[in-house]
Amino acid sequence: MSVAQPDRLARALRALLLGDRAIDAARGAEPAHLDHTARLDAIEREVQEMRTRVNALFFAVITAGVADLVARTVLR
Repeated sequence: MSVAQPDRLARALRALLLGDRAIDAARGAEPAHLDHTARLDAIEREVQEMRTRVNALFFAVITAGVADLVARTVLR
């Protein structure tokens, strides 16, 4: 489900070697509003992924706590 992320290192190297004009010209081909929309969609996907990871971590900690409580109760 992951979308290919732009290679930041390659973009930075191109900007250094070719100058900022070549990078700006390549970006100028896309309308600005599409760039903002794409960035907002990417941020929303990243926030959803982070929320999923936090929820999974929360449930893992709760499960470990319950398992520890049950083990202590049964082994006593």
